[in-house]
Amino acid sequence: MRILAVDDKEMPRKVLARAVAEAAPDAEIVACANAAEVLELPDAADFDVAFLDVGMPGMGGIELARELKRLNPKVNVVFATGFGEYMADAFAMHSSGYLMKPVTAEDVAAELENLRFPPAPPADEGRLVVHCFGDFEAFAGGEPLAFERAKTKELLAYLVHRRGAVVPVREVEAVIWEGAHGGKGISGSYLRTLVSDLKRTLEACGHADVVVRRRGALGVNAGRVSCDYYDFLAGDPLALAAWQGEYMEQYSWAEAAKASLLR
Repeated sequence: MRILAVDDKEMPRKVLARAVAEAAPDAEIVACANAAEVLELPDAADFDVAFLDVGMPGMGGIELARELKRLNPKVNVVFATGFGEYMADAFAMHSSGYLMKPVTAEDVAAELENLRFPPAPPADEGRLVVHCFGDFEAFAGGEPLAFERAKTKELLAYLVHRRGAVVPVREVEAVIWEGAHGGKGISGSYLRTLVSDLKRTLEACGHADVVVRRRGALGVNAGRVSCDYYDFLAGDPLALAAWQGEYMEQYSWAEAAKASLLR
C-alpha cells in the first residue's frame, strides 16, 4: 500500500507520518509539505490513500484532493485538520474520511480498515523486486535480471537509490562514471545507450513502467518496485532485521548512504 501524508507545518507532518507508519508498518509512506511537492512526484497517481491537511498556502487540501482524484479516481482521501468547518466540502467530494488533529495511530488504523476503495493485496509478482542490502540485484518472476552492460545495472541501481526522484541526466553521468576516464564523466551518447539497454531489459520482463523519463532527467516509479531499502526506511520489521550494515556494496557512490543508514 502506498500512502501520502501532506501537511505544510513540519511538526504536524511528522506526527501524521509517524501515526501512519505505526498503523501501517508495511506501507510505503511519502510525506510532503505542500501540493506542489506532491504533483511533482512522477508517481503522484499511484497512491492508495492520501492523508491531507486542509488549510495550506497555495493549493489547499480540498483542491489537492480534487487533483489527486483526477489522476486516480480510486484514491482514498482522508482529511486531517484542526477545523471542522471543511467537513461538508470534504464529504461532498466523496472523501474516505475526516480526522481531527492531533492524529493518532488508532485514528489512522480505523480509517485504513474502512476505506471507500480498499486496495488490492500487495503482490511482489506485480512489481520489480530489487535488493539493495549487500550487493544490488534486481529480479523479475524470481529470476535475476540479465543486463547487457554492467553500467546498465548500475544506472538502475542509482535510480532506485534516489527513491523516485527525477534526477537530471548530468547528475547520473557524474555519479555512475565516478573515477572513470580521469573523472571526465560519461558521454551523453553512451548514457543514451545505457538508457535504451535498460528500457529493453525491463520491457522484456514486463516492467517497462519502472523507469520514468522526462526531458533531461530520469527516475524510477517507486510504486512499481519492491525494495528492501524502501521497506527499511518505512520501518518494516523484516527489512530492519535484514539490514546487516551492507548497502549496494559494489558501488562506491553508495558509501554515503551506507554511512547514513549505519547512523
